[in-house]
Amino acid sequence: MATPPPPGSTQTSDQSENQRGYNALQQAKTGVERAQSDVKTVMDGLIKAYGGADGNAFQGLLNEWSGQVDLITRSMGEMMQTLTETGQAQSRTQSQINDFIQEAKRSSISQGAQNRLNP
Repeated sequence: MATPPPPGSTQTSDQSENQRGYNALQQAKTGVERAQSDVKTVMDGLIKAYGGADGNAFQGLLNEWSGQVDLITRSMGEMMQTLTETGQAQSRTQSQINDFIQEAKRSSISQGAQNRLNP
């Protein structure tokens, strides 16, 4: 069983995990796009040299593969956007909580001063 994080560190930890996830997806997406570009470069040369029905079938296969890669990279981009939005929402929530705590503190201090002035 995992040890719970110290009080006050959970929000920062979640933001850190979001950032690590985003970075990992960015690296993976860049690698997939680089591989797709390399395959397209080779594909262009092969298609010119590879004729006939089998050449057309091979071109169709490579185009289908490239289309699948496009779907994967688009999904990765959507996941990255979701992580960005989640991090922004976490930051807003943290800020709102801090504002609420500060207001409660100010109200408590003000109420305490009123009680001392009006026994």
